[in-house]
Amino acid sequence: MTGSIQERNGKYYAVLIQKDGKGKRKPNKWVFTGYTIKDKPSALKFKRKLAELVLLYPETPLLKPQTESPEVRLCDYIKDYVNAKQGKVQKTTYDIYEHMLNKHLFPYFNNSGVLLSEVKPEVIEEYYDDRIAYGLSENTVLKHHGILRPVLKKAYKKKLTKECAWELEEKPKFKKYRGEWYNSDELKELLNVSKGSSIEVPIYIGAHFGLRRSEIIGLRWDAIDFSANTLTVKFKVTRAKVDGKLVTVFSDDLKSDSSHRVLPLDEEQSNYLKRIKEKQDDNRKRNGNSHNHDYNSFVCVNELGNLLNPDYISDTFKKVLKKNKLKHIRFHDLRHSCASLLLAIGYTIKDLQEWLGHANYQTTADLYSHLDPKNKKKMIKGISDALR
Repeated sequence: MTGSIQERNGKYYAVLIQKDGKGKRKPNKWVFTGYTIKDKPSALKFKRKLAELVLLYPETPLLKPQTESPEVRLCDYIKDYVNAKQGKVQKTTYDIYEHMLNKHLFPYFNNSGVLLSEVKPEVIEEYYDDRIAYGLSENTVLKHHGILRPVLKKAYKKKLTKECAWELEEKPKFKKYRGEWYNSDELKELLNVSKGSSIEVPIYIGAHFGLRRSEIIGLRWDAIDFSANTLTVKFKVTRAKVDGKLVTVFSDDLKSDSSHRVLPLDEEQSNYLKRIKEKQDDNRKRNGNSHNHDYNSFVCVNELGNLLNPDYISDTFKKVLKKNKLKHIRFHDLRHSCASLLLAIGYTIKDLQEWLGHANYQTTADLYSHLDPKNKKKMIKGISDALR
C-alpha cells in the first residue's frame, strides 16, 4: 500500500491507496494523522506517521479461491470470513475478531476437523459448552456466536450445510453488567482527592460529561469553544495491535453517528479548562526542548506534553481509589456515575441517550432504566390512589 499526506480544513490526513481482495483499486481511505496546521509537524513526523498508518490499515489480502463445497473445513470457512472483514470494520473491531479466531475458533474446529457438511446445531452448542468450561464467560462466548452466526447463515444460503446450524435451542445468554457507580457525594470526594494527580483532567471530564475513555483522550482544544461555551465530541484515541505491537490509533470515526455530539459548558467547567490550557502553555515554556510538542492540540497530556494512554489512565485510576480508600469502580464507571446523577436530578432516559451519544434509545434504557426511580414512584402512587 502507498499513500500521501494531504491537508483538509486545517487538518493533515494520510490518504491511503487501497486494493480489495481481488487486487482491484478501492476508494482512497482518508485517516486523520492527529496533526493540524497549528502543530507545524516536520516532514520526518509525517513520514513516520504515514508508515505507521500504512501498517495499521493494510490492504485486504488477495483471497485464495474458496472452494464452495460442503467438504470445506468449517475452520477454514470461518478464517476466510474473518480475513474478509479486514479493512471493512474498524481496526480495533478487527483485532477482536482476529483474536477470537486465532485463540479459540480456529484451533477448536481445526482439531475437530468438522466439515461444513457435518455442521449441526449440536456441533456449535458443544463448542460453546467447551469454551465456557475453558473459562470464558457467557458474554464472551456470545461474541463468538456473533461470528459463527453469519458464517453459518452464509454457508446455508449457499447450500454448503444441510441444517440451520445457527438456530440453537440454547445459545449463550447475555448477562447485563451492572457496574458500580458513585453518587454525588462520592464523586465530589473523588474530584477532590484527584486534584494534582496525573489523571486529574480525565477524571474531571469523565465525571462531568460522561465521555468514553477514548473520547476523553481524543479531546482536543479545537473541540472546546470558550466563546460559545460548548464541548464537541468528534475524535477518539484508542490502542490497537499492529504486527503484535500496541500502537496509538487516532480517529474521527466514532462508535456511531450519535457519538458525535455537542455538550454545554457552564462557567465553572469553562474556567477549569481555561486553567488547564494555561498550565499546559506554562509547561511548554518551562520545558523548552524537552517538551513533546506532538500533542499540543490535545487536552489530556502530562507535564512533558506526552499524550496519556488508555491503560495508564485505567491503572492509575485504580491506584488513586486504593490510596484514598474509595469504593472500587472502573474508570468507565464514571460514565455510569454521570448518567445516574443526571437521572437523579430529573432528566429522562431520552435526555441521557443524547448526552451519552448512544446510537439508540434501547441501549440507554437497558443500561439505566433500573436507576430511574421516578416512574416507579408514579406507578406506586397510581396504585395507592386506585386502591384508596
